[in-house]
Amino acid sequence: MEKTMKTPGQMVELRFAWRSLEGPRVVAHFQAVVEREDPVMRRVFCRLVALKGIQIPPGVKDPLLTPESLRALEKKRVKVPQEALEGLILPLKRETLTGSLWIPYFESSFND
Repeated sequence: MEKTMKTPGQMVELRFAWRSLEGPRVVAHFQAVVEREDPVMRRVFCRLVALKGIQIPPGVKDPLLTPESLRALEKKRVKVPQEALEGLILPLKRETLTGSLWIPYFESSFND
């Protein structure tokens, strides 16, 4: 079944999850705007507009997964699979927040 293409400027919700140092996952909900799509690779380029909510399990105190560090992702751009626009929570590595990945996940601009 073919997925519906999103149009540039359309607002969507994206959800990301990171495993905390204690083990449980922290989930962040963002409002995002679609900038463009790559239908061949089934990827969507979005800009995170606003942090809408964070689910931090009770007892989790992770210095990397704080409201401040997650809010710092606002205005960043991200390339996600189309399924992310349909409610899939994307499990991410902690390195996506530190920028220590060889290819950054969250960027100020796209190079391709």
